[in-house]
Amino acid sequence: MKICFIGGVKFSFELLKTILDNKFNVEIVFSYNHDKNYLYSDITSFDEICKNNNILHIKVDNINDQKNFEILKKIKPDIILVMGWSQIIKKPILNIPKYGVIGSHPTELPKYRGRAPIPWTIIKNLKTSALTFFFMDEGIDDGDILDQEIFLINKNDDSTSIYNKIIKLGKKMIIKNLKLIENGTEKRTVQDVSKFLEYWERRKPDDGLIDWNENAETIDRLIRASTAPYPGSFTFFKNLKLIIWKSEYEENKKNRPGEILQINDNDVRVGTKKGSILIKKISFDNKIVPLTKIFHQQDLGTILGK
Repeated sequence: MKICFIGGVKFSFELLKTILDNKFNVEIVFSYNHDKNYLYSDITSFDEICKNNNILHIKVDNINDQKNFEILKKIKPDIILVMGWSQIIKKPILNIPKYGVIGSHPTELPKYRGRAPIPWTIIKNLKTSALTFFFMDEGIDDGDILDQEIFLINKNDDSTSIYNKIIKLGKKMIIKNLKLIENGTEKRTVQDVSKFLEYWERRKPDDGLIDWNENAETIDRLIRASTAPYPGSFTFFKNLKLIIWKSEYEENKKNRPGEILQINDNDVRVGTKKGSILIKKISFDNKIVPLTKIFHQQDLGTILGK
């Protein structure tokens, strides 16, 4: 079975490595041009893995460009795998492979479609999510489902831990389903549109700005949703932009929003509309720094975000 692989991020890389480790025949890989770095915080290089496995590797701005269509038409892959790719695949490419184009989406389709599914899952305070493989068509995340595995989300999960859960699931699911397709025993399930709940919009780095007038729980969810591999939540302190990567929260009395209440080596306590946030890990100027390098005891009572 001749495979074309389209992907550009860490999730994509891990699945491609698993596919190759299991001796499937990948003829060609498409990944993002590196000038797309500003668009995808988890963008990954595929240069070395393709070179080491003698795979034709093409970096693209738009997968639907005519030149890419012509390349695929000439190769005639049996299946195209689109794993971790934000561009819609258009009909000319969808019509090429014998077994179809398989996409992935880290939500419980058809409930939630659209962009930034991992951050939105945390912001929406969902208790479960899923990784779904589906046959792509011209719509957005609405093709027949090939496979879906649901997993639990606990109160401490953040984007990093959920991303890792999805990679682990994806590596298992991709091999299982490639074998089913190869043997002609895969199953297709039409999405039940009556179960559709929301379409999620793209999130931008500026969406990580913390509003200390929110409740502590809400702020903590934003921090967990925005952490690596995404750009991080942020606030301002003495004209410095501080990225907050890890926090905890306490639901206690009302505090003065944004006020620094306590400073020590392990955390900085900040007031919110209800409760307080314990800042655990920060970076400044693209470097992780100790909390006490930025915050000092004389800063008690200072208001963040100004």
